[in-house]
Amino acid sequence: MNTSQENGTPLLAVENITKAFGAVQALKGVSFTVNHGEVVALVGDNGAGKSTLVKIISGIHQPSSGRFLLNGQPCQFETPAEALAAGIETVYQDLALIEQLDVADNVFLGREVTRGGWLGRFLGWLDRPRMQQDTAAALSRLHIKIPAPTLAVRRMSGGQRQAVAIGRAVTWGRELLILDEPTAALGVEETEQVLKLIEDLRDKGLTFLIISHNMQDVYRIADKVVVLRQGRHVATLRKTETSPEEIVGYITGAKAPQQQ
Repeated sequence: MNTSQENGTPLLAVENITKAFGAVQALKGVSFTVNHGEVVALVGDNGAGKSTLVKIISGIHQPSSGRFLLNGQPCQFETPAEALAAGIETVYQDLALIEQLDVADNVFLGREVTRGGWLGRFLGWLDRPRMQQDTAAALSRLHIKIPAPTLAVRRMSGGQRQAVAIGRAVTWGRELLILDEPTAALGVEETEQVLKLIEDLRDKGLTFLIISHNMQDVYRIADKVVVLRQGRHVATLRKTETSPEEIVGYITGAKAPQQQ
């Protein structure tokens, strides 16, 4: 357990974040927290500001005002690489997997292991056996079942691809995993596989921020639901104290925003 966990500091604290694109105000003073080992769902209709907020946390955009803190330390990421270095991994809807490469090459994409010392690094001699061995060990520790680390991604099912993308994020991310619509376009069986994986990883102490439109999935896996509407934070709901119908009410505006 790290110091921030011991003293009760949230893993992520979003404080009054705003973001404008010209005359369009995408975010209007959004604030919420994500605690260690928590699954937080970020929900809202199209245009609510979910993707913009995630892109700020992951270093793609910078906020117009406000800030966020990681383990109590203010962050201002100028690039996605800085967010990655801080331990924030994001799995977008397109998964960013290269279909022609195998599982190990995808897991180590951008972090390839070379052999042959400085000459091997210069010439790009990849140590594929080590990468495959490390991938198999990492995914096994996470109980992610794939046929083999040498299998090309193009030969995998949608659920297996999502599992590999999440596994890659878990392997490299030390703090926060952000998942963008993790069950979109998956069948019933594959959706169950991905939801079970998230639950298992949460039980191991991992922390998730998940964007989803699927209220059934949200209500199953989330500990807490943060609702955005038209760029504003309108509610934070504990799953044990709410219902899917109430969540939808805040999303649609049928329920008035909570007093912040």
